[in-house]
Amino acid sequence: MKKVAHKLLAGLVTLGIAQAVSAENVLEEIVVTAQKRSESLQDVPIAVSAYSSEDILNQGINGAQALQALTPGLVYNNTGATAQPYLRGVGTRLAQNGLELSIATYADDRYISKSTSVLFELADIERIEVLKGPQGTLYGRNSTGGAIRIISKGVEDEFGGSVKASLGNYGATTLSGTINVPLSDDFGMRLTAITKERDGYADNVNPEGRDEWDDLDFQAYRAKFRWDMSDNATANLTLDYWQRDDLAGVENVNITPASVPVSNNGPFGSSLPQTMKKGKLASAINDTNDGSEFSGQLRFDIAFESFDFSSITTWNDFELDWLGDADGGSIKHLDAFVIEDASGYSQEFQLVSNNEGPVNWILGAYFFEDDSDYELWVDISDVAAGLTFSQSAQTTKTTSWAVFSQLKWELGEDLNLTVGARFTEDEKEVEAQASELPFLVLPVLGAVVPVELDDSWSEFTPSISVDYNVNDDVMLYATYSRGFKSGGFNYPVVTSLPPAESALDPELLDMYELGMKGEFMNSTLRVNASLYYYDYQDLQVTRAAGDGPGAAVTTENAADATITGFDLDVVWLATDAMTITAGLNILDTEYEDYQASARVYSPAGPSTIGFDASGEDMLRAPEFSSFISVEYVISLSSGELPIYLSYSHKDDYDFDFVYDSFSDGLTQDAYGLLSARISYTPEDGNWTLGVFGNNLTDEDYNDDSVGNPPGIRVNRGVPRVYGVDLTYNF
Repeated sequence: MKKVAHKLLAGLVTLGIAQAVSAENVLEEIVVTAQKRSESLQDVPIAVSAYSSEDILNQGINGAQALQALTPGLVYNNTGATAQPYLRGVGTRLAQNGLELSIATYADDRYISKSTSVLFELADIERIEVLKGPQGTLYGRNSTGGAIRIISKGVEDEFGGSVKASLGNYGATTLSGTINVPLSDDFGMRLTAITKERDGYADNVNPEGRDEWDDLDFQAYRAKFRWDMSDNATANLTLDYWQRDDLAGVENVNITPASVPVSNNGPFGSSLPQTMKKGKLASAINDTNDGSEFSGQLRFDIAFESFDFSSITTWNDFELDWLGDADGGSIKHLDAFVIEDASGYSQEFQLVSNNEGPVNWILGAYFFEDDSDYELWVDISDVAAGLTFSQSAQTTKTTSWAVFSQLKWELGEDLNLTVGARFTEDEKEVEAQASELPFLVLPVLGAVVPVELDDSWSEFTPSISVDYNVNDDVMLYATYSRGFKSGGFNYPVVTSLPPAESALDPELLDMYELGMKGEFMNSTLRVNASLYYYDYQDLQVTRAAGDGPGAAVTTENAADATITGFDLDVVWLATDAMTITAGLNILDTEYEDYQASARVYSPAGPSTIGFDASGEDMLRAPEFSSFISVEYVISLSSGELPIYLSYSHKDDYDFDFVYDSFSDGLTQDAYGLLSARISYTPEDGNWTLGVFGNNLTDEDYNDDSVGNPPGIRVNRGVPRVYGVDLTYNF
């Protein structure tokens, strides 16, 4: 596949030399706010992938997880409702109450702290930015490996809007609408709503459980208000609400080899998981993921003579009851249920220079507070005398504050120096109590209650970058940046160790990057490339904590690692009508020091052994991944007919350590996803009719694979989906 990709890119360059493009047709400038000011993507000395609303539509991007198809180097797994993003090999497998993700997600200006609240559907999005590498200065909140910024469309000055309806296979229906209303010369609003429903991708053959899994029942609403208080002051208020009642992203199947004795298949026989066809599963669970979130953002912007002042206030109230068939089998062997509630608040102040001089700067202060309640209970009643147990009701309070600054200094006509720094202090307080529900609390799993612990961490995260403009079209840059992910506590709180050792230390990552951003061939070819090296310390890694029927997992500082990689993004306006976009990521990863554990599945039964992972490739980090798309616009007398075709490839990678051939199910084989979209827009542009298809070859791949005592359980990826949509603009 690597040779094919290399030949393909070489062919594209050759074809580009041979093709003639009108001089007046050039690539459109991409404006991003990755450095908290509007700048051209080509002027920002960091690696950023930016996707417009058109890109999102063409590729069928319905949420942050789907970005892995467009972004080489991004692996976005999930275990049920829990997100697991990995970028350039950096990520978090399990972020339960007391821990957070290593890839930060932002909805506009709001940091989303919960791994269970980032898997939402998208509507009325202006663009998405994927910031690669640690963003320790400007986005310091747990952005060790990068940040994903989802930016919605703002209030506009003129009346308008759109309505979109979509129908697809699996009974999929989507209805969304947006209306923008200028209520006066200085006040306007923008209202957006979306509802999405879909039958399940998998049927449950166990009559005791819910009939369909991986279905969708989701609604979201957004209201934006903009008030131009004066010529130099603006207030923006955003209110968001979403709710869901489904099993989206949950299609759990046990794939333990038939020769391994496991007891989780119940009356359907031990051979069921091995013979289970795609779109089938067996589970005794008869419930859904039921949750909602209300959030708000209030931003004031005031322009002064030499700087702009911004005040950003965000808040949220989140609740979700979610579940997972952790054994993937048809009986109640390891069926998990979680109640999660959280509320948060943040306040940020920014001063951003707006002059045209040789020095530009940013000063800021940030405060964040989050209160989270979490309880997991496990039903093992079919293998342990009707037992259902709780691992305690745990409350975690997180308080964080930071000050940050960044200065860009023009050292010469073509040479710039950017220096940044952030100081962060985090504190977490955790309290665990016995469950108020009528379930047993098992201290053998480390959930000794009651217990109260607290700890704090502080870190200075600097960054420095030098960029040199070779000419008006080519920039070279060199960057050093440090990333910091807060320490935290496991769920359940581990109290078998002295309290000082009960908290995890922070993760630290030092990045060294060399990059080039350039436009060639009369601005019809854009090439952005970066070569980087990571020194990754004190990884918070998750491992198995036991082999019993109710065995838990634990996260600990158990590893150091190094990562070397190469990113390439290419956009080429091949002709007036054809645009080709391509990208690739090459990774060489290695655990420097990691005393891990591995699940072993053999005819003797499942077990866990110690495993020295030093020198092993990092988990969930494919060595090679790529993306290519072709968009060709056919001009008709009555309108335009854009044709969009894309292909995304990822090499094989391990979800967890594979000890022998019986554990091969913990490996994701290399796979590719083919997508297409054909649409028609008449000359007046009032409406668009589209036909789309994603994963057209119906490729088999998994969103997760976990080794449990009852066997290897996988969560299947999205199958082939297709449909039609109609958009009307007014």
